[in-house]
Amino acid sequence: MVQLHIANGEGVFDITSLVTTITLSGDYQQCARTLEFGLASSATDGYLPRVSCELGNSVVLLDEGRTLFDGFVITRQKGSSASAINVTCFDRGFYMRRNLASYKFKNQTADAVARRICKDFGIDIGELAAPGEKFSRNFLGSSLYDIVMTAYNLAGGEKKYIARFEGVKFCVREKRAGGDTLVIENGSNLLTVSCTESIQNMVNKVLIYNEKDAVVKTLTKDEQIRQFGVLQSIVKQTDDKKEAEKEAQKLLDENGIDQKVSITNLGDTSLITGGTVVVHEGFTGLYGLFYIDSDTHIWKNGTYTNRLVLNFRNIMDKKEVGELPDKK
Repeated sequence: MVQLHIANGEGVFDITSLVTTITLSGDYQQCARTLEFGLASSATDGYLPRVSCELGNSVVLLDEGRTLFDGFVITRQKGSSASAINVTCFDRGFYMRRNLASYKFKNQTADAVARRICKDFGIDIGELAAPGEKFSRNFLGSSLYDIVMTAYNLAGGEKKYIARFEGVKFCVREKRAGGDTLVIENGSNLLTVSCTESIQNMVNKVLIYNEKDAVVKTLTKDEQIRQFGVLQSIVKQTDDKKEAEKEAQKLLDENGIDQKVSITNLGDTSLITGGTVVVHEGFTGLYGLFYIDSDTHIWKNGTYTNRLVLNFRNIMDKKEVGELPDKK
């Protein structure tokens, strides 16, 4: 069973026995992971231990000594008739989201940008992926997280990345399948599964316009057009004509049939957003490698389960804030 510790002005306390439910969650579009729990509280029960839980207090979730979450109390809620204080905590990604900054980067790599930001804001650095490409960009009043993700979007090529805190250290990792990918299947660790398919965001035709607003090229996915009708987008050509065609092809490739899978399974702390799983389910015929878009871990009444939202495609939280430097 996991352990929940809180550090307040009086010391560090193990409050595991005072909570009935612990929920830890994350999403690929959110830098911060979220921890929620209910802390038992009573104005009349003199035998119930009282532990101060104030805004800003440090909270750590441990599993056999390994840190699953390290963050701070952000929200408390308590009613006059309630028997528990509902507490919401975020890890340090909360501050990456909330702090805005201005920078001018010239011919810098994505990891160099992340290191500079971490140094300026006193953030401990973990593993930072190093794509190698360089870019130039001016940022004015953008969040630290948006700046870092823009850097990896612009300089990371075709690879996908995810930014998150691991303990107290800020990390940016490439999203890819690993050799230790867990298999989730019927009769073992799979509890329920739900599959959703949608063409809501499909693009199957792209027109490329030049600077005179004339169509110079059209890219299509004819089979999709025959089946679903025309779903068209446009790309404006710049000085680099090949780049416009590349962007158009990317629109077609990345905006097809959205296929998402939601599952519940026996709990495993290694299953977090940015990772991968193999799912095998006989009734729906589901079998293959999936990327974890969001994860929820629930400890309640002595049981531990996961809720995962999975994606066939490997996607990242693409940001493109700031602007190109003035060539003058």
